[in-house]
Amino acid sequence: MALLTPEINIRQQNIIRVLLNAPGKSTLNELAEKTSLTPRVIRYNMDVARSWLQCYSIEFINRPGYGIEVVASQQIKSDLLEKINTMDGCDIVLSRKQRARIILLYLLTTAAPLTAKHVAEVEEFSRSTLFKDICEIEAWLEGYHIKLLRRSAKGLWIEGTEESRRFALTRLLREELGDEAWYALSRFFLEHNRFSGFPVSARFSRFMEKLDLFFARKLIHYIEENMGVKMSGVSQVEIMVYLAITIQAALNGLQINSPVDEEILASEEYSASQAIAYQVEKQYRCKLNDKEKEIIAALIKSSKLDLPINLDSQDAEKNPGASQSSVKLAQELINICSMRLHPMIKIDELLLNELSNHLDYAVFRLKHHIPIRNAYLNTLQEKYAQIYRVAESSVFILENEIGLPIPPEEIGYIAMYLLSALERLRTEEDSRLTAVIANDGVRSKSSLLKSRLEFEFPNLKITQILNTFDGIPEDNINGEVILSTLPIENAPLPVIQVSPFLEVEDIKSIQRWIAEKSHSRNRRKLRDLNQQNSLVDLVKLPHVVFLEKAERWQDIVTSASLPLIKGGCIQPRYIEAMVDLIENHGFYMYMGSGVLLLHAKPTDGVNELCISLLKLNTPFHFEDQRIPDIDLIFVLGATDDNSHLTSLFQLNELIQFPMFMERIRQSAHPSDIIQTLWQWLPKLPESV
Repeated sequence: MALLTPEINIRQQNIIRVLLNAPGKSTLNELAEKTSLTPRVIRYNMDVARSWLQCYSIEFINRPGYGIEVVASQQIKSDLLEKINTMDGCDIVLSRKQRARIILLYLLTTAAPLTAKHVAEVEEFSRSTLFKDICEIEAWLEGYHIKLLRRSAKGLWIEGTEESRRFALTRLLREELGDEAWYALSRFFLEHNRFSGFPVSARFSRFMEKLDLFFARKLIHYIEENMGVKMSGVSQVEIMVYLAITIQAALNGLQINSPVDEEILASEEYSASQAIAYQVEKQYRCKLNDKEKEIIAALIKSSKLDLPINLDSQDAEKNPGASQSSVKLAQELINICSMRLHPMIKIDELLLNELSNHLDYAVFRLKHHIPIRNAYLNTLQEKYAQIYRVAESSVFILENEIGLPIPPEEIGYIAMYLLSALERLRTEEDSRLTAVIANDGVRSKSSLLKSRLEFEFPNLKITQILNTFDGIPEDNINGEVILSTLPIENAPLPVIQVSPFLEVEDIKSIQRWIAEKSHSRNRRKLRDLNQQNSLVDLVKLPHVVFLEKAERWQDIVTSASLPLIKGGCIQPRYIEAMVDLIENHGFYMYMGSGVLLLHAKPTDGVNELCISLLKLNTPFHFEDQRIPDIDLIFVLGATDDNSHLTSLFQLNELIQFPMFMERIRQSAHPSDIIQTLWQWLPKLPESV
């Protein structure tokens, strides 16, 4: 007896669409995200979806710990997707987002005002439901500079440029499809000539079937072949859909008419857009005007290219394609942000190259009002709020260049590049725990012990071998633990006494220390992640040093660092790392007002977040006349990309006040420095 196929509403249709489009199994949360439904609603509708699929002899798997999966050939899946898309899309159980998108589609594709009565008749939305969604729809349209107008006797309609309408419509289609299906569009139309089988509502499906996406995909191929480039998948789809919408608009007599930007007319991209316009005219007997060609050229110009990345190559960081103007803008942005994030990002070549490359197309997008999307904007604003605000405070550089405000999405991308640079500071192959071997001077013992340690503990780095007969130095131990073949008292580091043969009990003792140390590190990282440290928290009384004068800049580095070494905040190798940086890159960390900020990477020997201050009574004069004299030298030891931001912001702000600097320079005792900090910090604006 044949099974009776159950009726399925639009929620159940969407669940089935997502399952049929999934490459494999899906979790309940993944289904919820892709259908805009809650996991509870999906559970309620799952039995009906299963029954419908089983009527077509489809194997349906739903097992705890495994997930949900539809097992069928691709052809059967495509046939069922096509069947679903021919069903009536009207359903009173649409989610709020789906309702809003359908109303937006009406507004963006019809010239006549949309009445509540019309929507209620066609989509089965109640009048009250429609008005609940209006605020959300209005806010969405404002993002594209489109106004939602309404009048009780007339209905709803929009007011904005044709250019804005097309960009908004392109984005609306992306939101309806979802990212996964959106990216698949470009590949799909390499082989198919009509839109089908995608997880969208029937209303959107019918609209997209009218777009000649197959021809638009050919135009993308034509652009790439003639310009000798390969666009990224994101750019391929965006331009393909925009071209299809443009062709449809031109056939309906809608063209964009405004002054043409002369800057783009001589570009290679404009030549490509002229060739595209010729292909459109040949296919449809429809001409595109110069402004239409300019916008297409701007889209091509601002598109991302799919460049090969060879991570093993020494030239992987090089980007010869970035324009000099973009490099200049990127460097200015980085210089500003480095004063509030970490000075080392100023010499990060990869950051400069990546940001320059990004600005090459971002500036063009901004100038031509091409909207951008940043799916991670909310995450950046909430989880990385300080880094986002630093990026936000620097974009006046871009605004001055193009004469336009920078949208939050673009600020978010700049923040992502800054965040990646900060992450690189604390990413290094050699971030292992470090140990010092101490013995009685017999080489064979230390040699055997070192070999045994390297075999048993490959993640433990041996940094020094000390002779206990010479005494244990207090200031020059480059490690976190002493592994000694003899008993040692009053050592500046923890001591574990072991045999040169590294017996079982010795191994257990070292394992316990490693476990405790790792636990302590993780606990500190969690604490620093959730805590912002003020300058007065870090510049402690023992960390402030006064010195009459210094003969060499190397002496300055050492003198400013010694309090942190004595306090166990940094390791001696941190000094070597700072000296290497200065020798290779110069004194790029000059903050102004006679202040120098010394630092290296967190992985160069920082045990805990710290800052010290060295005050010179006689300013140090550099032989290089380009470097101003300095008399206040700070050493920053950062442990991550976050916990030092407040203190660095405060330092950068304070040195802008002449009265504060005068008080610091008049200080006769370290306690005067601390007292001045306490007095001035409340006067600062809220930290970044």
